[in-house]
Amino acid sequence: MALRRTLVPLAIVAVAAALAACSSSSTPSAGGGSKPTITIGATNFEEQEIVANLYGDVLSHAGFPVKVEPALGTRAVVVPAIEHGQIDLEPDYAASLLGFLHGGNPQPAGDQIATAVAADNQALSRYGVTVLPASKALDTNVFAVTKATAQKDHLTTISSLAPYASHLILGGPPECPTFAGCEPGLKSVYGLTFASFKSLDEAGPLSVAALKSDQVQVVELFSSDGNVVSNNFVALTDDKHLEGADYIVPVVRKSVNSAALRSALATLDNALTTAAISKLNIDVTVNKEQPAAVARTWLKDNHLI
Repeated sequence: MALRRTLVPLAIVAVAAALAACSSSSTPSAGGGSKPTITIGATNFEEQEIVANLYGDVLSHAGFPVKVEPALGTRAVVVPAIEHGQIDLEPDYAASLLGFLHGGNPQPAGDQIATAVAADNQALSRYGVTVLPASKALDTNVFAVTKATAQKDHLTTISSLAPYASHLILGGPPECPTFAGCEPGLKSVYGLTFASFKSLDEAGPLSVAALKSDQVQVVELFSSDGNVVSNNFVALTDDKHLEGADYIVPVVRKSVNSAALRSALATLDNALTTAAISKLNIDVTVNKEQPAAVARTWLKDNHLI
């Protein structure tokens, strides 16, 4: 908690500069009337830029004046920005947000989405911020294998790795050996000890290439990562709930949290699934399309705007 608070002054300066520099990214309103302007911020992560634009388009369609300001920085910038009223709305992930709000410490029962959202709300309430009900889109850590490995060893769950782990190399981000949701959790929750660990990147091109080339046989990726689908990897089911409930949630200031806003976001969140966000991620990260464009196309195709 102390570390997070010491980041606030820097975060305020950083987000203020970013908001001033990014005003050209505003989304036009569909007729604001008396509704307040909603400033939507997001971290510098393609998926969050997509979701921020989804929020912006559905709110604009509902008559809100909207500004979308993506790529403001890390969560250490964006969360203090909404706490201090510099932005009004941001997409986040229920369990990861909870961990951040508690100084990076994993929280109990984080795999239960209702528990995570309730705890997020308890922590954010004093800042005039609330977390709305989650979407159906889950972006949590997953452990993936190639389809060939899954078929050869009959792998469907993380538990099914037990007879083979000692002969397999695990790949993941540099912090994996010390992060509770990675190598230590695989050992304590699942009893898995791998032959070795290879330090790669965080669900990025190094991790994908290492799995494809058999430098590693198991790698940590994200559940909504387009690379899982596009490379025909098998994401093993987390059958003992090691990972948190990282469903995408709208985080909003109470001052703009109207029934009209909630209704517009709820309609979107009911349609936004893990498969849908995975496809949108592929469009951006693989097909090199613009986040704003793929968001608008998806909304139109699904008759949401």
